[in-house]
Amino acid sequence: MATDYAPDKIRNVVLLGHSHDGKTMLAEAMLFASGAVARMGSPDQSTATMDFEPEEQKRKISINLGVGFAEHNGYKINILDAPGFFDFAGQVLSGLRAAEGAVVVVGPTAQLAVGTEVAWEHCNRTSKPRIVVVNKLDKENSDFYGAVAAMREHLSPRPFPLHLPIGSEQDFRGIVDLLHLKAFVTTPDGKGSEVPIPDDLQKLVEEYRGQLIEAAAESDDSLLEKYLDAGTLSEEEIQRGLREGILEGKVAPVVCSSATKLLGVRTLMSTIAELMPPPEADVEKPVKAFVFSTGGDQFGRVSYFKVVAGTVKADAHLPNLSRGGEERLAQIFFPRGKEHVTATEVRAGDIGAATKLAHTLTGDTLGMKDGGPLPPLDLPGAAYSLAITPKARGDEEKISSGLARLSEEDPTLHVERVEETKQLIIAGLGDVHLDVILEKLKRKYGVEATTQVPRVAYRETVSSHSRAEGRHVKQSGGHGQYGICVIEVSPTKRGEGFVWEDKIFGGAIPQNFRASVQKGIVDNMAKGVVAGYPMVDVKVTLVDGKYHAVDSNDMAFQIAGSMAIRKGALDAGPVLLEPVVEADIRVPEKNLGDIMSDINGRRGKILGTEPTDGYQDVKAMVPESEMLRFALDLRSITQGRGSFTKKFDHYEEMPAHLAKGIIEEFQKQHEAAASAH
Repeated sequence: MATDYAPDKIRNVVLLGHSHDGKTMLAEAMLFASGAVARMGSPDQSTATMDFEPEEQKRKISINLGVGFAEHNGYKINILDAPGFFDFAGQVLSGLRAAEGAVVVVGPTAQLAVGTEVAWEHCNRTSKPRIVVVNKLDKENSDFYGAVAAMREHLSPRPFPLHLPIGSEQDFRGIVDLLHLKAFVTTPDGKGSEVPIPDDLQKLVEEYRGQLIEAAAESDDSLLEKYLDAGTLSEEEIQRGLREGILEGKVAPVVCSSATKLLGVRTLMSTIAELMPPPEADVEKPVKAFVFSTGGDQFGRVSYFKVVAGTVKADAHLPNLSRGGEERLAQIFFPRGKEHVTATEVRAGDIGAATKLAHTLTGDTLGMKDGGPLPPLDLPGAAYSLAITPKARGDEEKISSGLARLSEEDPTLHVERVEETKQLIIAGLGDVHLDVILEKLKRKYGVEATTQVPRVAYRETVSSHSRAEGRHVKQSGGHGQYGICVIEVSPTKRGEGFVWEDKIFGGAIPQNFRASVQKGIVDNMAKGVVAGYPMVDVKVTLVDGKYHAVDSNDMAFQIAGSMAIRKGALDAGPVLLEPVVEADIRVPEKNLGDIMSDINGRRGKILGTEPTDGYQDVKAMVPESEMLRFALDLRSITQGRGSFTKKFDHYEEMPAHLAKGIIEEFQKQHEAAASAH
């Protein structure tokens, strides 16, 4: 049964790699080979167990982290199928957090795919031991040895073949296991049978087994000493050395497979059981579970959790250590794609799920309070933004609540209403990510939306001094309006904001009406003078004015103040300020020149570069308006290898020729709106 596993018999692995190299098909094959599913589905036919959301079936790619399990030779293997497409990197990091090891799935070609490099870097950064699977070896022009050579040239730790293929392309029919020195070929039922090692492979087997023994020996001093003395190691010693080398990040064994033909799939599961680490978990400690992913299915919101200590039981009431409150886990289960295998308990080291948790989100910790919550997920920041509006009038509330629910499921989706631009902004990891969000919004919440490039939240200020009068006088019988003020306008230091100074001596304007002048000025500055953006970094000095004992009132002086600041700002050299972001960009060394040229073309300033492991970390200051499409352009320049984060840093004056276009566009819209009324 799925519950009867001690931590040392559990293996949690995440499948990583380039999109379309067969991760989901391999997961499907593992489920089928273990008897977990009765029929083997396929992502290409929209029947895969892990890819069950309509958006995944339509696009034929994984979008969410698939979660399932296979039972093999007394072990439970929890399979976390991570998307290969770069826009869903948050799901990859969720899978890495829950797994002790990675299975990097690569295509059978001599060209190293970008997604393989990215997966490798994820493993290195998170110190995850890994097994490499060269998949699709039955395909035309497949080249196992070319794939191994390409990986060895570019990747560290260096991969070492643990298996060799028997046959190639359509004739790929089996594998040689270099560790156990056994050969297997496929049988019609997909289970395989043991055969003698083919004569034509004997020389290659000897060569690659020698490399494997050397790799095992180098991971342990005592094994190295024995190897140098005896020239070989026993099978048990090779396995021990490999396991140590894998755990220490020195060795990455390579196995063969054709998931569609079930070739090498059971051997892969045996390799995972033998060489991947078990979870470090203690059943006897107080219960603690980490929610590493949130998804949705026919039962509503699903929270996927890994138990790191103790045992989570059905109908448990557990405190949420991350955000307070208590959750009732009414029903818990072992997930297998969209299938729920009911559980009475989930033990330490294992992975389970629960539906309809009230306020628990991805990254939260449930359990007893000793030690507090576990560290949250370290997820990538938003890189690409769109302004979103509902197609149908009156759907504003539906779109807001729908996006709120979707951002609870997907913490890499950020939703914000920007007051300065009056726009609702969605931000994610790329254009495909946001396209999927729009599809889910329509399917789940019945809201169709349109998008556009977000407006930039510019600011207005002044560049020189001026003096202006605001005069609001209406005295044509009855109770009148009378307010006159004289102000001086001047710039302040950048970031100083609004500075108010009252220099009136005597009673030119009574004290209570001076506050009215200030309110009128502040209200008008918030609306802007030349382009409709808030005015900042301005000093206004009230120097004179007049009032009428009967006709002056609060509103008259507010209007006078509003008129005065408008005239004064227009006479004081109004300019636009643009937001500037600090960008931290990570690119391969070979792309450094292209990126520096690109940043310069965006009016950016390079602050510095720093080399790290074949990459360059570039720090730059760039106007926000120039970064709106940077995520897409960076992907194009680096073929998906680059990444970046950005954060607001400061405002600075915009070049006049660029500001002129924005001001003219605002004036046009302003005049059109006025004529419409």
